[in-house]
Amino acid sequence: MSGLLIARPKTARSAIWYWQFALVALAFAALIGGTSRAFFAGRDQAATLALMVRAVWLLVGLLTLFAFLTAAEQFLEPPWRGWARVVAALQFAAFVPMALLLDNFLVVIGNYVPVMLLFLFLNVRARARGTGTWAMSIGIAAAFAASAMSAAGVDTFTPLDRNGLYHVGMMVAVLFFYRGGLGLNGQTAPKSAHA
Repeated sequence: MSGLLIARPKTARSAIWYWQFALVALAFAALIGGTSRAFFAGRDQAATLALMVRAVWLLVGLLTLFAFLTAAEQFLEPPWRGWARVVAALQFAAFVPMALLLDNFLVVIGNYVPVMLLFLFLNVRARARGTGTWAMSIGIAAAFAASAMSAAGVDTFTPLDRNGLYHVGMMVAVLFFYRGGLGLNGQTAPKSAHA
């Protein structure tokens, strides 16, 4: 899905331009996360697994950064757009050392959830203006549902365990993320409301 967005014509720093990188980060996080669980879960590979887990966390941090920038470019007007970019950069700069030094997935959740809730809120609010889409809202809701089921330890869909269920749910979310991405602005927004 990220490759299909990358192939679309767009200008740099437009909403869809940022969103393509969010989906690239998500794709690599899924690849590394799935690989680590499938091939590096043994006790003798604990160091490799820990490194791969940190890589996934950093990729989710990049996803969060690009989602924040997407939302700012798509839904905010100056000067709020500029302030949102600053906050996004500061949030990412604070997240990286915490993700590397603290062995707690709540660091990732605390970084990701507020941004995605903001993205969802702005998207729903902007639907009246035609700049938000149902698809993006459904994608964000599906991602939250997949995460909630995994966190709750839902394990009733044998042979899928909670991690497998999470990834199936995220496949649905990514389809809607792609569809929602098609509705994002492909041009860089004007620097002022009168430009």
